Formats: sequence, structure tokens, C-alpha cells
Amino acid sequence: MRLRQMRVRHRGTRALAVAVVIAAALTACSADRSVEAKGLTAAARLAAARAKADAATSMHLTLRSSGIPDTANGVLGADGSGTHAPAFKGSLDARIAGFAAKVDVVAIDSLLYLKLPFTTQFTEADPKAYNAPNPALLFAKEGGITSLMTATTNLTEGKATRTGADVLRTITGKIPGANIVKLLNFGDGAKTFDVTYGITDPGGELRSVTLVGPFFKDATSTTATSTYVLTLDRYGAPVEISKP
Repeated sequence: MRLRQMRVRHRGTRALAVAVVIAAALTACSADRSVEAKGLTAAARLAAARAKADAATSMHLTLRSSGIPDTANGVLGADGSGTHAPAFKGSLDARIAGFAAKVDVVAIDSLLYLKLPFTTQFTEADPKAYNAPNPALLFAKEGGITSLMTATTNLTEGKATRTGADVLRTITGKIPGANIVKLLNFGDGAKTFDVTYGITDPGGELRSVTLVGPFFKDATSTTATSTYVLTLDRYGAPVEISKP
């Protein structure tokens, strides 16, 4: 009888110890999450995400658009990989003289080479002539995509949302039109644009940049509100880019 009581008492003591350890662990995790939530401002999250993007040896970029007026010529989308050389190779979906076309692109520093439809060779081009950005310069550490992050004002952190395999913490703000025009070669430089950044949680990688604002005028010369979504992934994947 006494032996049975000792076994019961031992099991009870062990169960209590396990419960205390679990409770302590849960409390510590909750404290860590609380410290993390309170310790990082929206500006600090953006700064950390920019540092990670600027440190990556390469990234893959996709660009998608919506709300583009039918009469507007320019870039509708893009897909390719870039480095901080800066350099880029991939393709652009563009509207040229009213016709939609996919254009192969290689860009190295300030030089842009396009293989236009119905041609077999790359030719050097001026991106401003096509209302298009130089995609290589999007990856420049100074003046590239990440430069928008430090130019953003009125920062507001939103809820974390799942996008595909990622959970993204969103941060919204405002960007002067002059910064948009300098980066993309189009847009109304006198206006203000809305921006939403998506940052992976955990991980802290800049995954998406959504720009909304007066990029083009429609057929009546009225400023239209259009949207561009840039997605960045495949940080550090091997990429080789050379002059065509």
C-alpha cells in the first residue's frame, strides 16, 4: 500500500514539474512575441528588409499591372532576374504604338538592350522612349526599388496576411511622385502615390511592393489611377548576365 502511494506521489510530482516547464516556455514565447511586436517600428522593419534585399547577390522580379488606360503606351509587366551590378535579364510585357508585345531584355547599368518583336537581334534602346524603366536600375542599391523604402512617409503597419506560401506583414505609406518618375521613367511627378510593402514573417524579406497612383492619362487626358505590383523572390539564386 505504501509503495503504491509513493508511486502515485512520484507521478504527481513529475506531472507538476512538466506542467511548470510548459507554462514557463509558453510565457517566454509570449514575452518574446510581445517584445518583438513592441520593439520593431514600421520604419525599423522596412530598414531591416531593405538591408536584407541590398545584401542579396541576386533576386527574381515579376511586375504586374492593372488599371492601365487602353490608350497608354508603356510597360504592363515584367519577369526576370537581376543583380546589384546593377544588371537584369528577362522580358517585358509592353504596349508599343498601341500594340501589346513581349520584349526580351538585357540591361547592364545604364545600358538597355531590347529584342523587339519580329527582330532577331538585340539593339540598344532608350527606356524613356518607351515609357519604361531601365530594369537593371531597379536593382541598384542607390536609386533602385529599395530606395523607395526610405522615401516613404506616413508609415502604418497592417495585419499579417498569407500570400501563397508566405505570411506577409504589410506596411503602407506615401511616396512623392518625383521618386516614382525617377525610378520608372513615367508617372505624375507632382502627385503622391500610395505604397504597400509585404515583408515575410518570419524571415524579414521584402517580398512585394504595390504602387497605386496617377501613372498615365486616359483618352480624355484625365489622370487615371493604375496599380503596379512588384514581387521579389529567389534571393541569392545563381544568375549570369552579360552584354548580348
